[in-house]
Amino acid sequence: MKTPNSTPIAATRLALRWALAAVAVLVLAVAGVIIANRTLFSPAHEVKVLQSYLADGQGAKALGLMQARVPKGDAVALDGEVLKRTQSGITDFSTDKPQPVDGDSELRTVTAHYKATGVDQQSTYTLRHAGKSWFFFDEWEFEPSTLPSVKIKANTVNEVAVNEQKIPLEAGVSSLPVFYPSVLDASFSTKNFAADTRGVVVTQPAKEPVEIALKTQPTKAFVSAINSKVKKYLDGCASQQVLMPSGCPFAYNTSARVDSSTIKWDIAKYPKIDVSYYNGAWVLSPLTTTANLTLTEQDLRTGVKEKKTIKDTYSFTAELTTSTTEVSVVPVAGGEQPAQ
Repeated sequence: MKTPNSTPIAATRLALRWALAAVAVLVLAVAGVIIANRTLFSPAHEVKVLQSYLADGQGAKALGLMQARVPKGDAVALDGEVLKRTQSGITDFSTDKPQPVDGDSELRTVTAHYKATGVDQQSTYTLRHAGKSWFFFDEWEFEPSTLPSVKIKANTVNEVAVNEQKIPLEAGVSSLPVFYPSVLDASFSTKNFAADTRGVVVTQPAKEPVEIALKTQPTKAFVSAINSKVKKYLDGCASQQVLMPSGCPFAYNTSARVDSSTIKWDIAKYPKIDVSYYNGAWVLSPLTTTANLTLTEQDLRTGVKEKKTIKDTYSFTAELTTSTTEVSVVPVAGGEQPAQ
């Protein structure tokens, strides 16, 4: 049997329970807002969003998010597949807690840590508080900046490959604006010249471009072509049945009479080809060859004939005219015609 006061007491208890539940919900909501504001609406989150754009090759979105100015140069690394390739070596990306900036309460810096081709690196970003949305959530914007750039230098060629993408060079140089972080690899390979891959990791904006200077090396095919042309030139010299072959380094002086039909030149040792880059051009080191001369001399006084074999060493030089696919060799000793 109910007492007269039982109904009001039960109602009070129920109301208290609802009030406690409402407070719990409110506390959870406030906690959720705080957590969301510290994560999804934090400066660090914006940095992670930026990195996700870069990894996906979405350069336009990344530029818009960063409010970055693009320096002059070839923009090939700022979007699409090439941008993705600049990020393929970036792994284990994480961010530290945002840090305040002395003298400006609206600014925060965020340091990101990552591995670039397996090596620990870091980049720092600056963001500014840009108000609130929905009365609760902070908004952050990257401070406007200028993207870094990479200067690629290479002699001999008019294009190189950067992260598998061929780019043209003007007077042996090209500048590429890039995002950070970025990993760039440059190289080239042609029939006559090649350069091993060289890479850089760009971690921050800088006043001066990061430089990749490719060291050009002659290929085996290039040296072989020169060697073949020099051999052909010397073989042509050896085929002349005279004591001083025309346009050649060979010469033999004698006061005796010589029957030209007995003259025979033979190359005993061909030159070693040594090519180097000097003063803007490819040059051959001085060439040395050894030749045997067989002939029959007749003494002008006695008329006695004597068969002789003379072995001597001769030096000469040659000028090169080169392109990425062709080479012309012009011996300077006599050198009326190129060695084809």
